[in-house]
Amino acid sequence: MKTIQRVILIGVALLIAASVGPVWGKIKPLTYPPLNPFEIPQPQKVTLDNGMRIYLLEDHTLPMVNINVAMNRCGSYLEPPDKIGLADMTFEVMRTGGTTTKTGDQIDEDLEAVGASVETGGGTVNSIGNANALSDYSEKVLATLADVLRNPVFDPDKIELAKTNQRSAISRRNDQPMQMAIREFTTLLYGADSPYARVPEYATIDAVTREDMMMFHKAVVQPNNMQVAVLGDFKAEDMLVLLKKYFGDWPKGTRELPPPPEVDYAFRPTVNYAEKTDVNQSNILMGHIGGKMGDPDYPATIVMNGILGGGFGSRLTNNVRVKLGLAYTAQGNFTFQYTYPGLFYAYAATKSQSTGAAIREMVKQIKSMQTDPPTAEEMRLAKDGWLNSFVFNFESRGQVVGRMMTYDYYGFPLDYLQQLKTAVEKVTPQDVVEVAKRKLNPDNLQILVVGKADDFDEPLSNFGAVNAVDITIPAPPQEAFAANEEELKQGQAMLLKTVDACGGVAAFKKIKSINSSGKMTMNTPQGAFTIDVKSLEVFPDKSREEVVTPMGSQIMVISGADGWMEAGGQKQMLPAAQVAESKKENDRNTTMLFARADNPDYKVAYKGEEDFQGKKAIRLEFLAASGVQFSLFVDPAGYMPVGMKFSGQTMAGPGTAEQIYNEYKEISGVKLPVKMTINAGGMTIEMEKTMTTINGQYDASLFNKPEGI
Repeated sequence: MKTIQRVILIGVALLIAASVGPVWGKIKPLTYPPLNPFEIPQPQKVTLDNGMRIYLLEDHTLPMVNINVAMNRCGSYLEPPDKIGLADMTFEVMRTGGTTTKTGDQIDEDLEAVGASVETGGGTVNSIGNANALSDYSEKVLATLADVLRNPVFDPDKIELAKTNQRSAISRRNDQPMQMAIREFTTLLYGADSPYARVPEYATIDAVTREDMMMFHKAVVQPNNMQVAVLGDFKAEDMLVLLKKYFGDWPKGTRELPPPPEVDYAFRPTVNYAEKTDVNQSNILMGHIGGKMGDPDYPATIVMNGILGGGFGSRLTNNVRVKLGLAYTAQGNFTFQYTYPGLFYAYAATKSQSTGAAIREMVKQIKSMQTDPPTAEEMRLAKDGWLNSFVFNFESRGQVVGRMMTYDYYGFPLDYLQQLKTAVEKVTPQDVVEVAKRKLNPDNLQILVVGKADDFDEPLSNFGAVNAVDITIPAPPQEAFAANEEELKQGQAMLLKTVDACGGVAAFKKIKSINSSGKMTMNTPQGAFTIDVKSLEVFPDKSREEVVTPMGSQIMVISGADGWMEAGGQKQMLPAAQVAESKKENDRNTTMLFARADNPDYKVAYKGEEDFQGKKAIRLEFLAASGVQFSLFVDPAGYMPVGMKFSGQTMAGPGTAEQIYNEYKEISGVKLPVKMTINAGGMTIEMEKTMTTINGQYDASLFNKPEGI
C-alpha cells in the first residue's frame, strides 16, 4: 500500500543564462544633469486622545484612498522563545479569521465586490496594516480595517491553515542555497536565540494556541503605538471625522511594551560550513555586525558601499567576477537599521572548484578599502549610483508619507533625506578610507560557505577552524510510543489477523515488485484537477514515480541511498533529506510490513477501538526500528485495514496525514487498496489505481543513476 508522498514531485529550478554581446564602435560616456529640486508634500498631523498619530495628505489625482498603519513595538521580538511564529500567525489570522461581526470569507466577498483590499502583516519589530479602495468606498474600507485591528476572533480553521503554511515553509527552507546562507549568516551574527535571527520550528508552531493569539493581540495591538497615514482623494476634515468615529473610542493600551533588545556582539573571526551536497556551486557570505541609523558615518558609508560592492564598477564585482572570473555574482553592503544594528556582508556565488580562491579575493578587496583610496572614477560611479537613484525615493506620495511616519517615530528631521543627499555629495576619497577603517573589520570576518566541500579547491580549514552548521530541520513533535506487554501481545495477534484477511504472510513474502498506474485528483482552494500517475516499486529500497502534469512529466527515482529528479529535460540529485523521507515511507508501507508480520522488526500495540471516519475501528500503533511511528485502523468485523494516520511530511507540508482505503482488489493472491482518499493540511486527494501488476517485468536500468549529476 503506497503513500501519496512519492507521487508529489519537487519542482526543478530553471537555469537562466545571461550573455552579453559584443560592443561595436566607440561609446560616448553618459553624462547626468544635476537633480532638480524636490517639493516635499507636507501632511497634516493629528494625534487622537488615545495616542494614535494620524497623517493626512490629500491627493486628488485619482479617485483612490490608501490607508497605511504602522504598529510600532508590535513584532515577533515580543513572542516567547517556545512559540516562535506566534506574531506572524497572529497578524495573518487577524485578517483571515474574521471579526465579531463578519467571517474572514465574508470580508473577502465584501471587499471584492467594490475592488478594495484590507491586509495585516507581522514583522520583527514593527507590524503593518493597510487598505485601499476607490474614494467612494473610503468609509467602508476604513470601517473594515478598524474592525480587523480591533475585533479579530481568530477562527480555529484559519489558525490551522496558518500553521499549515508555516509548516510548509519550514519544510522548504533548505531548498535554496542562497536563502540558507542568508538565514544561517544572520544567525551567526545576531545569535541563535536572538529575536532578530531565530526561526520557527514545527514544535514552536504546534505550541501556539488560539488563546496565545488572543492574548498577544490584546497585549501589543494598541492605538497609542500606532501611526495611521491616509493618502488620496478626500477632504482632510471629513477623513478626520471618520478616523475619530472608528478609532477614537479605542482605549489606550495598559501595558508598556518593552523596547527591542540590544545586540551584544563580539568581533571574532570564524569559519562556518553548511553542507548541501546536491549543488555544484558555493554560496559565500562573510562579514560582521553593521550600524544603526543616525550614525554620522552613514553618508560616507553609502559611498564606501558603492565602491566595494555596489554592482558593476565596484571592487568586488570587477575583481571577483570580471577580472578573475571566480563568481557568477559578487556584491557587498554595510547596512543600517533603526532599532538594532544592521549587517556588513560580502557575498559571492561561485562554482565549487573556486570556493577558496573566491574567499581569498573577497577578503583582499575588503582590506583594500582601508588602504587604497578610491580613484576619481570609483568616486564618480559610487556617488552617481546613489544620487541618480535618489529620485526613486519620491515615486509616490504614499512612499513619501510612509518615510515621514518613520522619521517622525524615530525622531529624525522630516528633511533628513535631503540632508543625507547633501552630505553624500560632499564625501571625499579620504572620508571613504577613514570610514572603512572605522566600520570594516577584515581581521574579524565571520565566513559562511554553503556548498559541497568535497568539490572545493582547498579545504576551508585553511582559513581557520571550521564550525559545522547544522541545518537539520527538527522533526514535528509527536506523542511517544508507549505500550505494555499485554498491548504488544494483542497488537501482534491482531496484526496477524489483518494480514490473513489481506492474503496472508506467505503471499506478501512473494511480492518483489508492484507496478501500477492510475489517476490522482487534487482538491485545492483553487479547484480540483486530475493528473496521471505511474508507479514502480521494487522492494526493499527502489521506487520510480512519474506524474504527468500540464507542464510535462516529472519523475522521481529512489535507488538505495541515491535519489534524483527528472523534469523539463533537466536532471538533478534529490537532497539527502528527501531521500531519508522516502525511507520513512518504506517503514509505513504495509506491503513490506505484512511480509514481516510473522517475524517483525518493529513494535505493534493494540490500542482498542476508536472512531475513524464515523465508524468504530481497531487502532494498531506501530513503531519502526528507525523511529517512524503511525497508526493503522482495522475493521473489527472483517479485519481489513480501513485507513492510516501519521505525523510527518505530507503533500501539504509537515503535519498529520490521514489515508482512507475506500476499495480493495485481489491481485495475485493479496488484497490491495485501489481507491483511497488522503487528507492533509486542508487538502484532499483522491487516488485511483486503474492497473496494478505484481512481480511483472521491468527494466532494471530505470534505477541506474544518470551520468553527469
